[in-house]
Amino acid sequence: MSYQISSSHQSVIRARRAGFTLMELIVSVAVLAILSVYLADMFARQSRAYAVVDDVTEAQQSLRAISHMIEREVRTTGFMVPEAAALCGTDNTNTSDILFVSDGDPLVTGTTNMLGATVDSGFGGGGGTDNISLNSVVVDGNAFYDPNETGVADSDFQENGGVIVVDRNNPARGSSCGVVTGVNTAANTISVDFTIGGQPLAGAAGPEDLVAVPAHVYQVNANSQLVRDGMILADGVEDLQFSAFFDRNDNDTIEVNLEYFGHEAGPAYVSGQRDNSELREVRVSFVVRTRLPDPDFNTGEFQPTENRVAPAGNDGFRRRVYTTIVRPRNVGMRRGI
Repeated sequence: MSYQISSSHQSVIRARRAGFTLMELIVSVAVLAILSVYLADMFARQSRAYAVVDDVTEAQQSLRAISHMIEREVRTTGFMVPEAAALCGTDNTNTSDILFVSDGDPLVTGTTNMLGATVDSGFGGGGGTDNISLNSVVVDGNAFYDPNETGVADSDFQENGGVIVVDRNNPARGSSCGVVTGVNTAANTISVDFTIGGQPLAGAAGPEDLVAVPAHVYQVNANSQLVRDGMILADGVEDLQFSAFFDRNDNDTIEVNLEYFGHEAGPAYVSGQRDNSELREVRVSFVVRTRLPDPDFNTGEFQPTENRVAPAGNDGFRRRVYTTIVRPRNVGMRRGI
């Protein structure tokens, strides 16, 4: 028994064997387009999320590194030098602070804790560059730095490092600080730029004994980089703020309100008005931001710390704030030594 397929059925079979209909193709392309857009958006979001996490992680790593270094140096400031030289700096309310702490690296442990290069002449300490003549550019008899790049250490002061000048006989005169711009080891002179440091020393109450002490200087440059002694430590650092806490009545208790200098609850810190032998605590805060803004982050505002006034606006950057409170080990314990 045989069957015959009609011509109309044969046409349908040939059409189906030939491929998809136009409608089927349109539907398939539409579904593929929707899936492609969805997958592309998902991959873009994942990529942005990864970049944000990577940026935040980098910022937090920078915070850990710089906080460890500055905590150590603030804790050891005042080592083997006059207590008055433990702290100096400029307290700003509309930009980053500039912080100076004494540099203990060049000093060899000995029996004295009043080391300093005697200032013979040239110190003014008031807003310009001074060429200061010292009895020696080596504070303790053992040179540590090689500012002239001769291959031989011949100075305890380094270019782009800091210097703190104090009166050993009158610590109540405060401290004056600047950045070393040149060292002449043959003439025992240092050139110091005092325009970014602390204020001039207060008037002397008796015979003065001015000494210069090597120091580290921390500041944030115009490129949002934290710089220590002229060397870049970290990128993306927007702010450095410090405040100082003093024990004015010598009762081993940190005073409140008016003794919180540089803090939001008290007056500004002025280096030439503070007796650092009464210093008991230093608080340092950093604001670090990510390398790139996050387009999905709509609250990227500057984070104010201490007495800094926050700039207005939202720029999409994610920020992290770190605050450390340190009690210097070498200040306030000598009791007449």
